[in-house]
Amino acid sequence: MFYYLGVDLGGGSNTWAVALKEEEKVLFVEKALSLKGENPEPCSFEEIFEFARKHSVLVSAIDAPLSYSLTLKKGLRSADLALKGLLPKEYRNWVLSYHALMGIPLRGLLFAQKLSPYCGAIIETHPRASLYFLLPEEKKYLSYKYKKSSLDEGEIEYLKFLFKEFFSLKLLSSHFHKADLLDAILCALTAYLYLKMPEKLLFLPKKEKDLTGYGPFVIIEPSFSLKNKKKN
Repeated sequence: MFYYLGVDLGGGSNTWAVALKEEEKVLFVEKALSLKGENPEPCSFEEIFEFARKHSVLVSAIDAPLSYSLTLKKGLRSADLALKGLLPKEYRNWVLSYHALMGIPLRGLLFAQKLSPYCGAIIETHPRASLYFLLPEEKKYLSYKYKKSSLDEGEIEYLKFLFKEFFSLKLLSSHFHKADLLDAILCALTAYLYLKMPEKLLFLPKKEKDLTGYGPFVIIEPSFSLKNKKKN
């Protein structure tokens, strides 16, 4: 069995991780890591490394800056600037300079270094931006709301339908009760798409000549909802 790992890297003990597996062309969430118990919860780095050691993880997608340039005084890479430009003005503050993220960039780099021998590829992603681009225009407000307040039953049912319809990913209502858990799921889905359907992703630019770290930095294709609306 092969797995696709998604990690929402947080500060302190607030890291969430989810593993997806594919069976008969249907994606399922593994009952492990942040979903190992009855109630979703953060998991430790060691739990993630142990999972990767014991299972075949093809791709890991991490929500944290994973590449750096010494020539960037403001800590905004060409990828960050491109992503800001794709988002509406009121949402551009979702993309931060890695100088402003305190210890997260260093934790991300150290985490990726230790995880690297146990998985096939490590990529960077931005789950909130991906959710925004996944949603049709009339539902894009959900990419703002899920971080601020609880989603109502109708909104959760819509998102469950969306993930199943577009990606054959079966999710439970409880998977939408924690924003960090949903971020980890979106990261895992991005890991899956990176290997199986890369045409559904946007590879953000990497113009810096001295980048070091891990990547690429990818998100769900910004025209995804429009393309799928036309098909439907």
